[in-house]
Amino acid sequence: MIDRFGRPIEDLRVTLTHTCNFSCFFCHMEGEDNAQGLLTPQEISLVAKVGMEYGIKSVKLTGGEPTLRRDLIEIIRELKMVGIREISMTTNGVLLRSLAWKLKEAGLDRVNISLHSLDKNLFKEITGVDALDKVIEGIKEALKAGLRPLKLNFVVTKKNITQLEKIIEFSREIGVDELHLIELHPVGLGRNVFSYHEKLESIEKILREKAEKVEIRNKHFRPRYYIGNLVIEVIKPYANPIFCAGCNRIRLTVDGKLKTCLYRQDKEIDIIDILRGNYSEDKKNELLREAYEIAIAIREPNFKFKVEPYATS
Repeated sequence: MIDRFGRPIEDLRVTLTHTCNFSCFFCHMEGEDNAQGLLTPQEISLVAKVGMEYGIKSVKLTGGEPTLRRDLIEIIRELKMVGIREISMTTNGVLLRSLAWKLKEAGLDRVNISLHSLDKNLFKEITGVDALDKVIEGIKEALKAGLRPLKLNFVVTKKNITQLEKIIEFSREIGVDELHLIELHPVGLGRNVFSYHEKLESIEKILREKAEKVEIRNKHFRPRYYIGNLVIEVIKPYANPIFCAGCNRIRLTVDGKLKTCLYRQDKEIDIIDILRGNYSEDKKNELLREAYEIAIAIREPNFKFKVEPYATS
């Protein structure tokens, strides 16, 4: 299904928990308040299954830190059972050394792993945890397990901009498929530390000069730079004026809301009563369809631009 701005809904982003074993100073918390309560694997898979009727093809599991959910394996299996084509996960990677193969076996296809510094002291300053070695071990184990394409997420700030060349070289050396350079979001904790925002234009200029190939991805109109065996994707949710025009996501919050935009709190549909009400499965499906249709109807870009025609003389 396509919203009134011509944007299809293809990706369901699911917040599994707000709990995290890191405390990154810029965390955007998926644009959610620190709500209580967790959805069950069956509730998550039901929302995904109905979403497939409206174009959902992939599910991304996020947090907090999703690997802290003890029923993570069950969640992935449930999503596979209802027919989700691709299941991915965003993680800090600290528990992946022991989990990577189990997650792959359960049906997880790929991972995005956050890595914001290769300097131990700076890593601890950014994340609040002395765990760089564990994260690197997790990245290597995920590669061995075949969780691919494996993507690293690097949020660019004034604190870690000097780490960029090292991160690129590290990514190429160990065989990472993609490196995502992410602009600091003015969302969640990012609002309070936006003074650390770093513009990415100068970085893109260098990447453009080095790249053998440059393309624009449909999702968020992200530029992609091909340098040797590595793809570097630049994600600018703040500075890219057409970022929202390429959004194909809808979100399921930790407390059971369909959230139509990371930046908006006023465009949500509460479905927890549908999921936990005393309804038959058919009735739940019917009510969830109505919820999706309302969500798609109210969905709109956070940033909208009007293109004025040129004046003629």
